[in-house]
Amino acid sequence: MKRILLLVLLGLAAASFFAGVVSAGSVNAPEEEIIIKGEKKSARFSHPVHLKLGVECGQCHHDSGHQPLTDSSIAAMENSESLRCATCHNENFSNAGLQSIKDAFHQRCKECHKEGVNGIKGPTKCKDCHVK
Repeated sequence: MKRILLLVLLGLAAASFFAGVVSAGSVNAPEEEIIIKGEKKSARFSHPVHLKLGVECGQCHHDSGHQPLTDSSIAAMENSESLRCATCHNENFSNAGLQSIKDAFHQRCKECHKEGVNGIKGPTKCKDCHVK
C-alpha cells in the first residue's frame, strides 16, 4: 500500500513531464515505471498505478491556460512534446516560482497527494518518491 501511494506522487509528477503515447485515436500511457532525473535524486513514476486509482490525464496534463486536457484532446495531438512540463515551465514562464520542472512537479504532485484521489492520499515525504 505504501509503495502504491509513493507511486501516486511520482505518477503525477511524471505525468506532467512525460506524455502518453498517442496511437489510433487513443492514449496509451507507458506501462513501465518512469525514472525522472532530479538535481539531487531521481524520482519514479508509474502511469498504471495512477490510472488504476482513477487519476485522469487532465489532472496532470493541462494546456497553456491551465485547462485540463482530455483523453481525446491528447489523442488528437500529432506528438506528445507539448505535454512535457518543460515546454512551458522554463526560464521564460511568467510565474518565477514555477519556472523549473522540480517546482512544477512538487506543487502539482504534493497538492494532489495531500488532497487524495477517490479517498486515497499519496506519500508526501521526499524519500517516498525519490530513489537513491
